[in-house]
Amino acid sequence: MKKAWSLCMGALGVVAALALASCSAHSDSTSSAGKVSDGGLKGDPIVIGSLCSCTGPLAGSLGHSIDVLQAWASSVNDNGGINGHPVKLVVYDDGQNPATALANAKKLVEQDKVQAIVGQMSLVSSSWASYVGEKGIPVVGGQSIDAPFVTDPNFFASGTTLPVLMLGEVAVAKKADAKTLGVNYCAETPICEQLPQLLEPMARQAGLGFASEKIASTAPNYIAPCIAFKNKGVDAVFSGVGVDVISRIARSCAEQGYKPTQIPSGTALEKSWQRDPNFDGSVFAGTNALYTDTSNPGVKAFRDAIARYTNGLQDSPDFSSPLFFPWAGGQLFLAAAKAVNLSPTSTGADVIKGLRALHDETLGGIAPPLNFPEGRPGLPLCYFTGNIKSGGFHSDNGGKPTCIDEATAAQLMSALAPH
Repeated sequence: MKKAWSLCMGALGVVAALALASCSAHSDSTSSAGKVSDGGLKGDPIVIGSLCSCTGPLAGSLGHSIDVLQAWASSVNDNGGINGHPVKLVVYDDGQNPATALANAKKLVEQDKVQAIVGQMSLVSSSWASYVGEKGIPVVGGQSIDAPFVTDPNFFASGTTLPVLMLGEVAVAKKADAKTLGVNYCAETPICEQLPQLLEPMARQAGLGFASEKIASTAPNYIAPCIAFKNKGVDAVFSGVGVDVISRIARSCAEQGYKPTQIPSGTALEKSWQRDPNFDGSVFAGTNALYTDTSNPGVKAFRDAIARYTNGLQDSPDFSSPLFFPWAGGQLFLAAAKAVNLSPTSTGADVIKGLRALHDETLGGIAPPLNFPEGRPGLPLCYFTGNIKSGGFHSDNGGKPTCIDEATAAQLMSALAPH
């Protein structure tokens, strides 16, 4: 399972971009920004910022991340604020442009004087990560499948990071009695070819056969790759392509009388899949608790806030699983702030101190146990699982995360370590 560092991180970046870029096929516009309730709180605020690729070529429904962050801040303020202080939220859209993203990060730090970047949903974080690190401003949660949450100790994940998530995808395929895992990967981006190189060793280690097919998003149909997988005995399929393409592949395969178990990423669940017979019986792994499972108190708080503070977002086809990322980031910041009694005069260093003080923090059940050791990224060793059955998304394992053992974790970390 040995891979070069650049290979592993390149493949992880591809999966992250695909998952977030394709979180909705219905809209690519930025949602309108509403006001954040001050909860009637007086005095100086605690100022936090966020960065979002809310517009741009791979935006999908990321624009709604702003609505989620505003709902989180309003909910916090209407419930007494943070240690009695109101939260002030500043969010900038980088349009998925690296130069714009860096300029926005500088504005947050130098102009807005934020204590942290919270719930970040930027697809070009590599352009500004080193800058905020040098300035001592931590990045608290957001899209935990982004590569810096694995490599940069200034990024504090609010959910499972991508290496363990990929292990989870292989594990759910194995648990579903799959014998051979097939991986579809995008033809348009050369780095996509690294995805099967990352997943094949994981599948082999789990005792699964492996096959892969290159997929063009513009193909009129996917009969050829479907037949190829069928002939190779592939009975479970993970697709590193856009959500709309995943749906078209599943349809093409079904038309050939071939219906393998779909293994989508829990970070990019398409709302319409709940009613699509080609996805009935699918299984998935996720970074956080299932965003529709209101039996989880933390998820219910999220859904209640979305219902109260946004204009019909829950009923929109754009209400997809990535929108849970910014909320989880906000909850992680809240936990850290309470741990050190954060105030308006606190610094990024104080926020980091609060994060380091957390131990097996689950953010009310929406995250795997989170710990942040000194000097290195916190890498949660657990993932959540679920399925699509009878017209709905469902949590497995009672909504609790599944954790890998220390031996598996050590092997995974060794595979990702620079050498």
